[in-house]
Amino acid sequence: MIRVAFPTERKKGLEDSIYSRFGRSPYFTIVIRDDEYKVIEVKDVENPGYFTPSGAGARSIQVLVDEKVTVIAAPSLGPNSAVMAQEMGIKHIPIPAGIKVAKALQLVINELKKVFSCKSLFREIRSFLFITKPLR
Repeated sequence: MIRVAFPTERKKGLEDSIYSRFGRSPYFTIVIRDDEYKVIEVKDVENPGYFTPSGAGARSIQVLVDEKVTVIAAPSLGPNSAVMAQEMGIKHIPIPAGIKVAKALQLVINELKKVFSCKSLFREIRSFLFITKPLR
């Protein structure tokens, strides 16, 4: 399953717009998809980073870790958020601010398909090379 988090301003699910600041967004819209990219669930979660005077990014990442998010789709992450996300195995995919979550989700899916397609191709090439020319 793929769990994608989007920073948003309201609790409007796929109809909400992408907020420009990850750690200071009021909410996260989390979209859960199966391995065939079909939407299983959409939920809006409050971001405690919105209310905190400092450490907003860290608090935001912790909420997403608790929600088992695997991808963050946001315009950008602050330096601390980026490091924490990477350490937790969460991939960041940059997307423009202001677009609808539904549109952003399609951009994310297209990006993930490219990544997984390249990985599959690499595995096939590597497999072919090992079969035809074993390394010594």
